Amino acid sequence: MENRLAPLVENHNWFTLSRFGGCMRFHRVKKLKLAAGLALLMLVVQALELIMAYFGLTEYRLTAQMPDLPFALALVFCLAMRTAKQDTTFLLRFGTPRTSVWLSNVLSLFLCGVIYLLLSAVVNALTGAAAVALAPHCSAIHLADRYQLPVGEYLLNLFTDMGGALPWNLLWLLEYTCIFYLLACCLRRWKAATIIVLVGVPALLFTLILLPTIQGVAEMLESGSEGELMVLFFRFMSWLEKVADFTVENWQWVQGAMAFVSLVLSYLVMRGTRQPE
Repeated sequence: MENRLAPLVENHNWFTLSRFGGCMRFHRVKKLKLAAGLALLMLVVQALELIMAYFGLTEYRLTAQMPDLPFALALVFCLAMRTAKQDTTFLLRFGTPRTSVWLSNVLSLFLCGVIYLLLSAVVNALTGAAAVALAPHCSAIHLADRYQLPVGEYLLNLFTDMGGALPWNLLWLLEYTCIFYLLACCLRRWKAATIIVLVGVPALLFTLILLPTIQGVAEMLESGSEGELMVLFFRFMSWLEKVADFTVENWQWVQGAMAFVSLVLSYLVMRGTRQPE
């Protein structure tokens, strides 16, 4: 029997057959407009603050001007919840391969965060340059010492600082995108169990760590050995300090490992999503 699908398969690559391009176009329509709209809103708010300060209605302080990474992470987190539920259901309804849906979901979340991050850098640069230009003519606009420069020199220093921080910002954004997407996928499939794990496991570990110390303190209080109690307290504080130092020194590796594991697990969780009827 002649296979009528053979010419279709042979004449098209994976990109076409997997519908990955269509998935990315679907995400682009929604996420790109949202990122651009939020950046525009940010520009309007900062411009209004600057105009009000120029007319003496309020004060404007120009401090650190960097890409808005915290809000970009919050944006990715909120979008991940919708992407793992409504968007995934919509794409699977048309028989789209799960690999394409998963890859487009993760990539679109990351790209949306990157677009907002870059747009926020541009917005901060524009409003900062306007503030530097207006500061000599308006006493209500206050500049930090490092920003009391000509506009051209200010922009040069600003983009130099932003360029140095951008690679790390993109890396953190990618890592947290993977983590947030796994969390969203788990909440979609096992909401109660995921919440119990997120709250219960840290609480259990904290209890197991503190329980021996609490018991030792209670025994020492009963026996009245205050000297031993002070020694135990300083030992516990020293242990906490070592744990904190180890976490700070190796957090980037810990975060990277969490992101890689989350990326793999998110595919396994998403792959088990049932096809909508």
